[in-house]
Amino acid sequence: MPSGPNLFDDEDGREPNLPSASGRSDPAPEPSAPTRSSNRRSPNYLIRRAVVVGGVVAVLATASIVVGQLMGSSDVDTGSGAVGADWNRLVLVDDRTGRVIVDDPEGEEVSRIESGVRSPNASAVVDSALIVANDDVVAVVDVANETVDEYDLGAQDIVNPAGSALVMIAPRPDGGRAVLVHGPSGDLIDTDSFSPVVGAQYDFAESRSSTSGRDVLVTDAGNFQSVLFSFDRDEPSFFPGLALAVNTDLVITAQNVGSNATVSVFDHDGEQIATGRTPSVRAGMIADSGIVLATVEGDLIVMSSSDGEISEAGRVDIGTVESGDVTTSGERLVVTGASGTAIVDTSAEVVTTLDEQRPTGDDRAPSGSTCIGAVTTGGAEPRVSLIDLTDGTVIVEAAGGEPVLTDASGCTATTPTADGFDVIDADGVQQVRMGDTVLAVSLDGTSVAAERSTRVILLDVGETDDAEQEPVDLGPRGRTVHFTQS
Repeated sequence: MPSGPNLFDDEDGREPNLPSASGRSDPAPEPSAPTRSSNRRSPNYLIRRAVVVGGVVAVLATASIVVGQLMGSSDVDTGSGAVGADWNRLVLVDDRTGRVIVDDPEGEEVSRIESGVRSPNASAVVDSALIVANDDVVAVVDVANETVDEYDLGAQDIVNPAGSALVMIAPRPDGGRAVLVHGPSGDLIDTDSFSPVVGAQYDFAESRSSTSGRDVLVTDAGNFQSVLFSFDRDEPSFFPGLALAVNTDLVITAQNVGSNATVSVFDHDGEQIATGRTPSVRAGMIADSGIVLATVEGDLIVMSSSDGEISEAGRVDIGTVESGDVTTSGERLVVTGASGTAIVDTSAEVVTTLDEQRPTGDDRAPSGSTCIGAVTTGGAEPRVSLIDLTDGTVIVEAAGGEPVLTDASGCTATTPTADGFDVIDADGVQQVRMGDTVLAVSLDGTSVAAERSTRVILLDVGETDDAEQEPVDLGPRGRTVHFTQS
C-alpha cells in the first residue's frame, strides 16, 4: 500500500478539516463546478471514457551497456506511431521537488516516487516510462514498478521525433548527447553509452522515426552526417547528408548544395541502394509509390527507392517551403511554408491546403492519430482549426490560439480564453468560464486537468446535462500533469 503524505509535506497539499471532491481523509477546498455555454451541440454519448482500473503490470528492469537501461520487453507490437486513447493513471510531477505522484482516475493516490530531479524543466510519459529533466540530470522513471535511473546530462526539453509519438528524447542543449526512451517497451539508449561520437551536434528536435519508434534518424551537424539509433541494433549507423526519412528498412538523406540536392537511399547497415538529383528539398516521406519529396519551391517529386528515377507529381502553393513532418500513421506528410500548410498523401497528391495557417504545438512534429490542429498566422483574427488527416476535412473551426492542447487523436483540443478555456471538437465548442488554466487533455479527450485557484483538478468534458459536476481534486498547484496507460 502506498504511504500517505508526510505531515510536513505541504506540496502534497490537502488542507485538513475541509471536504474534498474525491472524498479523501486529507481533503482540499471543494472547487466549484464549471459553466457551459449553450452553443455546444449534444455530445455523442456512445463515445465515453473507458477507464481501465485493472492491476498495474510490473515491467522487468535490466541494465545494458550497449542500449542503456531496458525497462521491459522489446517484443512489442507497435504498428502505429500514435499513442493509444486508453488511460488509467494520472502522473503528476511537482514543479519544485520533482516528486512523482501517480493517481488513479478517481484521484486516489497509487504511488509516489522521488525522481531526484529538483525544479524540472520538462517531463513526458508514454505508457509506464516517464522522463523528468532539469539542467543537470535526466531521470527515467518506471511508474509501474517505481524504479528510477539517473543520467548525468541536463535537458531543457523533451521532444518526439517526426513519425512516432512513442519515443521520448531528452537532448543536452549543446546537442552532444541525449537519452532516448521507447515508451511501449521501456527500452533506452544513452548515446554516450551506445556509441559516443566526437564533436557530435545532434539536432533531435528535427529527428525522424519509423512509425514503431524503434528507429530514430538524426542529423549530426558537427560531423556533416546523419546517425541512425535503433533500439534493435547493437550500434548506430552513419550516413552522409541531412536526415530526411526513415522506416524499418530504409534511410533517406539529402545533401543540399545551392539550389540542388542529392537524395540518397540506404539500408540500415549504411549500404547505398539508390541516389537521385533534385532541386533542394525540405521534406520527405517513404511510401509504396517511392520517396515523396517536397522541394524548397513547393514542387512535389516522387523518387524511386530502387533506382533513383525522378518523376514530377504536383505542387504545394504555400510559399517557400520551410519544413515537413511525417504523421504518426506514416501516411501523410505535413508541409509548412511561408504562407500556409499543406497535407500530402503517399501518392504525392495534395490532400488539402491551409492558407495562412500553421500546425499547432510550437513547430513540434504532429502527434495526433487522426487530426491535426492549425492556427491562423499574420494579422488575421486568431482561430484554431482541427483537420482530418485522411481527407483534409475541417472538422471544426473556432476562435482561439496557442497554447493548443489535444488528446491522442488530435480531434479534441483546448484553447485558452480570458476567463477560462474552450474545448473544441466535432460537437462544437464547450466554454468553461471558471478562470481555469488547462494543464493536460486526457488521451481519449473526455477529461482535462486544470489549475483552479490554488488547486489542480480533474474535469469531465461534454457532460452538458450535469452542470453540478464535482471536480476531482489532484492536489496543490505547481504540478505538471500527464495521462497514461500503465
